[in-house]
Amino acid sequence: MEVVEGQGRQKVEEYLDSLPEPEKVKAVAMDMHEPFRQAIQMCLPLAKVVVDKFHLIRHINGALDKVRSRLQGGSSRRKRKDLFRSRYTLLKGAERLADWERERLNQLFYHYPELRRAWVLKESFRAWYSYMDRYTAEEALELLEEEITSSSLPEFKQLIHTLTNWREEILNYFDYRITNGFVEGKNNRIKTIKRMAYGYRNMDNFRLRILATNPGCEVTLSHLLT
Repeated sequence: MEVVEGQGRQKVEEYLDSLPEPEKVKAVAMDMHEPFRQAIQMCLPLAKVVVDKFHLIRHINGALDKVRSRLQGGSSRRKRKDLFRSRYTLLKGAERLADWERERLNQLFYHYPELRRAWVLKESFRAWYSYMDRYTAEEALELLEEEITSSSLPEFKQLIHTLTNWREEILNYFDYRITNGFVEGKNNRIKTIKRMAYGYRNMDNFRLRILATNPGCEVTLSHLLT
């Protein structure tokens, strides 16, 4: 494990160049941060970049929430409270909804057809990750893109650029099935460490404190970038 300061390309490249056997890296899971992709392509040309599925779903959830906010009336005093109260329920996975939550959503969808279309798209993307192979996943992604393009939802149409720009990396998930879940857990721990110390002024001390919370982690060995 290693900790690199900042999110810029240069620092990441310096770390990747220090790896003893970079040719052994087959795939790298990451969010859709362009400097990270450029660093991987430069230093690990044999590795495949895999977009973390949870980050893509976060973008999809964001589009759904923008639809809700538009229909709700933003933050004005005349905003529709039924939509505001359901903002978290809408983002919940369909399989985890309680009966009363399903009833609430059905009532909302009756009054707001646009919201129903947005919610169905969100659930379709979640279900899309259950495909077993890349070929069928690619075909299904094309259908989803066509559905977005033909819809009247500008919030989702904005995603087309992201899906196009990161298409190969998104589909690489079906070849390697890796995510950033482990790293996200480490990031949550790092935030807790920083909060408990009321912040750190010295990056070296902060780095050592982070590494010290990982049992068995040798400071001189670098296996994971967070």
